[in-house]
Amino acid sequence: MTPQTPTALQTLIDAHINSFNAQDNELFQSVFGDTAIIIDGIAPYRWVSPNAPARWLADVEKWREELGVTAEHLSYELGFWNVEGSSAYAVISGTLVVTMKGQSVVRTGTLAYTFANHDGLWKIEGQAWGRTS
Repeated sequence: MTPQTPTALQTLIDAHINSFNAQDNELFQSVFGDTAIIIDGIAPYRWVSPNAPARWLADVEKWREELGVTAEHLSYELGFWNVEGSSAYAVISGTLVVTMKGQSVVRTGTLAYTFANHDGLWKIEGQAWGRTS
């Protein structure tokens, strides 16, 4: 492990977080590989491929509607990462601010990623959010 995060992974994490914050579903889905798995704190808690990112987004939209969510913003700091050949792993600390019915709720947690490099292109293969508050 070198002291600096590989640029390709940092760029992918930034694209993932920025697309979530902007609700850019097309960009969000593009950062995932074909066999992606998503684990999150809303039911049904686990989405597996095919089309895990699209199905997760659909369930997030239902969750937003049910709770009256009008805004979400995730900020983060990179924690640990490791690259071994064509596989990589990273964990970030995140602060999610959710505005529901005019009230802001702050949730902290960690987001763990797995990545795979196929033919020189890194993609997210796993995303797991774990709340700490």
